Amino acid sequence: MHTYLMTLRQFLRFTALSLPACALLIFWFDQPLASFIHQHFGWAVPFFGPLTARADAIHNALMTHVLGLPIIFLALGLAFAIGRYALKKRGATIFLVLLLTHEFSMVLAKVLKGVVHRLRPEVQFGAGYTGSGLWATGPHNDSFPSAHTAIYFSLFLPLAVAFPRWQGPLLVLPGLIGLGRLVLGAHYLSDVWFSLWLVVALTFLFGLLGRPRPARADAVEA
Repeated sequence: MHTYLMTLRQFLRFTALSLPACALLIFWFDQPLASFIHQHFGWAVPFFGPLTARADAIHNALMTHVLGLPIIFLALGLAFAIGRYALKKRGATIFLVLLLTHEFSMVLAKVLKGVVHRLRPEVQFGAGYTGSGLWATGPHNDSFPSAHTAIYFSLFLPLAVAFPRWQGPLLVLPGLIGLGRLVLGAHYLSDVWFSLWLVVALTFLFGLLGRPRPARADAVEA
């Protein structure tokens, strides 16, 4: 099994596209786009609202603590340990990558929310505000980045990278969750896009754990 297919070049290309795009969105295009979606796609709210609620219910159940750790972390940790060390399967590293990517995505998204303090679109739709909404005081200032996007992409993107034939089906749910954040008026496009970049960065970083080590010169000579 080819466990990790994301190369450094692919990651750098995505970064070179994503970070400038997020900056442009934050300062010029996020608010007009949010207003357009708010005005024209309200009919999709009854679909995305329940979908997100059901996904959250399942994820919250998986985050229930057993023996001091969330169920999902225990399951992924055991799967990695059994697969890698008992069954000697190198491909089992995917479980470790998935665990680390999911945990760090959630933590970093939460930390960034507390640092950036960006007003959510609902403030724009209500009282309105000037500027980009960054480093704002008051309620509803935890828009950047999108924690939902980070949560669900971090659960499925490492798998999509590990199993490219199944990328489409694997990315349907996180893609819908990300789109739903826009339709529900919970986040701007840059909030969602940056969270996706964050997950891609962590998937690439932790994916290095699964790459085969170069053969030593003495082993090759032998």
